[in-house]
Amino acid sequence: MRENVRMPAVHPAAYLTADIGATSMRAAVVATDGRLLARRQVPTEAARGIEDATGRLATLLAAVRWEGGVPVVATGISTAGPVDPSDGTYRHPPNLPGWHGHSMAADLSIALGTPVYVGHDATLAALAETRYGAARGARDLVYLTVSTGIGAGIIAGGRMVTGASGGAGEAGHLIVAPDVRSWCGAGCPGCLEGVASGAALAGEARQRSAEGARTALGPDADAVEVFRAAEQGDALAGELVEACIQHLAAGIAGLLAVFDPEALILGGGVMDGLAGRWDDLLATVQRHALPRYAESGVPVQRTVLGDDASLLGAAALAAQSSQGDATGTLDP
Repeated sequence: MRENVRMPAVHPAAYLTADIGATSMRAAVVATDGRLLARRQVPTEAARGIEDATGRLATLLAAVRWEGGVPVVATGISTAGPVDPSDGTYRHPPNLPGWHGHSMAADLSIALGTPVYVGHDATLAALAETRYGAARGARDLVYLTVSTGIGAGIIAGGRMVTGASGGAGEAGHLIVAPDVRSWCGAGCPGCLEGVASGAALAGEARQRSAEGARTALGPDADAVEVFRAAEQGDALAGELVEACIQHLAAGIAGLLAVFDPEALILGGGVMDGLAGRWDDLLATVQRHALPRYAESGVPVQRTVLGDDASLLGAAALAAQSSQGDATGTLDP
């Protein structure tokens, strides 16, 4: 009688992914069906330089690759920008000081032994939303990340909009309040990022505290503390959060007017802080929006993918680029 032979399990190929932000670098192994098989995280510490960050990210990716335990065919990198997607070269990134003119793609490719593809974090998050999010299947979508900085990802006609040099989507630098003190790292006066990002909330709170405002917020307050203090009735914190809502609403209404998307998805830590003011934000956007939204309401919603959006988008980019698929589709 022929003995039963146990065959080894066959694992499908997967993708290594990373998300580089101003605060942290995250790495994951993403299966072709979108499952995250393993993940790790380390601080970005951008001021230590891109070479240092490249080495630490390579180590992080190698570790998560081992934990994932499946073959990987390519690596996708989602990063704060601006960044040129053709070679991963940074172009004056305000939240990654000293990284301008440099790329980590080639060094990572050598260290990992895989092709490495780089894209703007918000653009890749937008791609992920059309594949896995609440707006799955959308061909015209805007994703706005509101975190330490603010950026947008744009999908038009089912394709990522990256611009001539990868600079498309810098919606954080739309001028919405030219007469307001701005905390933009790129020096744009009164831009959305300079008045409504996490860095802007923290910067204004610290400055007002130093100027003698009556507040429980101290000289080292961050955006999380601003939202917490506002919930507890701190007058200054409440004023800053209200201003954030007004400025964000103006920027969102402008993006709706320009792109007419099926959906505009909001993500990022500031949106987590505004969760309790969601209805107020929507109502304010509605007041600013064009008449075409009067009956249907503004197509604005929070992401259901959370922080995984950029990691999933990086996997979609790796799939698109390594397989020659113009849509960046992963298997459903």
